[in-house]
Amino acid sequence: RRVPPTWTFPHSNLQDMYMHWHCGDYQNRISPMKYFQNTDVSFLGKRARMNLNEVKNLMATIDEEATRKGKVPAPTMTLNQAAACFQAGVTGFKFSATTPTGKSRNIMRLKWSTLTKYNKQHEVKAEEGPAIDPEEKARQEFVEISPDDPPHDNMWYEHDDGVKRRVPSTYKFPMLGLEDMYVMWHCGQEEAKIAPMKIFQSTDFQGSPMVKRGKTNLSEVRTIMTLIDLAAAKKGMKIKPIMTESEARECCREGHTALNIPVSSKEGKSRDILKMKWSSASRLKNKGDDDGGDDGGDGDGDGDGDADDTAEAEAKKAGGESDAEEAEAEPEADPEDDTLADLELPEAEVDV
Repeated sequence: RRVPPTWTFPHSNLQDMYMHWHCGDYQNRISPMKYFQNTDVSFLGKRARMNLNEVKNLMATIDEEATRKGKVPAPTMTLNQAAACFQAGVTGFKFSATTPTGKSRNIMRLKWSTLTKYNKQHEVKAEEGPAIDPEEKARQEFVEISPDDPPHDNMWYEHDDGVKRRVPSTYKFPMLGLEDMYVMWHCGQEEAKIAPMKIFQSTDFQGSPMVKRGKTNLSEVRTIMTLIDLAAAKKGMKIKPIMTESEARECCREGHTALNIPVSSKEGKSRDILKMKWSSASRLKNKGDDDGGDDGGDGDGDGDGDADDTAEAEAKKAGGESDAEEAEAEPEADPEDDTLADLELPEAEVDV
């Protein structure tokens, strides 16, 4: 091999690596790295072979730019000749002179590995094309409201695959506070032209690359919203198919205690449950008692199988049905009809 067994792959700055590449390391009797083969560094593992390939690509960029400017790298070069080529070719990188925080960058002092990561990110962005304005994309995909659609489910977006969905392809799943999420669940976002989330199907998140956990999030939100609805209905609140924002907020304030979330943290800090993120509420529900449902009982920690246990079971059932909707190919089916039927309230007044 061209290196001794004690050799380690150099993680120097870009300029020093260019010198190693074309001139080698005379002091340690290492030949120019441009002559290295994978077998010369294979004893260091797969990462060393990858490093060699990444360095080769970086050096090629510098050499091409230097050649374009009349500084052609020779097979054998002195340090001064290599430095001249490097100065001419380093501008071949499309590199920002400042960091995202506004600090200036000195490309001469950058590690070659750092530049490799930056180049990969730049290449990915170039392949993806120019950045898409999410609002503009949503306007392009929005389908004109049809008088044949129900008034609470008449906002659709046609994605690039030709399928109409209730959210645009650039949609980001909202990480709102519990009360605000409850309002969106029942009322939607009229200004953003988004229907109430309670009528969403798992298929609405297909083809949306910005929603990695869309289906899972929908199932988790459905579970906690159903718990709140059940508790609010037990207290005499009307869970209407179409609700105003004030009605939704009132129902949430009446029913959110069914989540059984501790009002203070382990450190003793008080919690505003209505303002905490819905994801935190999902994680902390039924933690109000020390046993926290681990006894196999009713989910409220007392093991007596009371009504709170029934509500929890029904909510989990409703949450799980969201994934079954896609397999059943019934996009207009409401998986919550059976859940709230047990409340013996008029059907016209109960919907989730």
